[in-house]
Amino acid sequence: MQNPKGDLIDYCRAQKLRNPKFETRGTGPEHEPLFITDVIINDEVRATGQGSSKRESERTASLLALESLTAQFGVLKSKEEPRKPSERPLRLGYAGGNAEGPYPIYADVLSQALVVANTRVDANRRGPESIDMVRRLTLDLYKGLLEELGAVEPSPTVDVKEA
Repeated sequence: MQNPKGDLIDYCRAQKLRNPKFETRGTGPEHEPLFITDVIINDEVRATGQGSSKRESERTASLLALESLTAQFGVLKSKEEPRKPSERPLRLGYAGGNAEGPYPIYADVLSQALVVANTRVDANRRGPESIDMVRRLTLDLYKGLLEELGAVEPSPTVDVKEA
């Protein structure tokens, strides 16, 4: 997808939704910045993306928002050929947590995990802590779904013995 942000705006207009708002904030040291973007549609945070640049975080957030919207409202009919899946699957790793990776990305499964995670985190919470909560919950849900689907090997469980 060449312009996911523009495609998201077009999709919202076609579905008669409000234009998306992009709220981006930067964190991290100057030599290794991290930008986090929330896509807000109809007063609801629809997706959150991150990247090493503002453009990359907005692109990721737009892609996730489009996946979420198409899962809910369906794909727009267009005259163009449907996009072809990549020959090499994307991989998902999580450097900030305890997850082993990388994991294959199945956009529909990841999109649904993100939607569920967004609904489970208190909507009144804002800031990096709530974003991290959504990110961790999304990854946990996604990993669990992939394990159930047999797409990855189950993570080893650790028995905790009471002293």
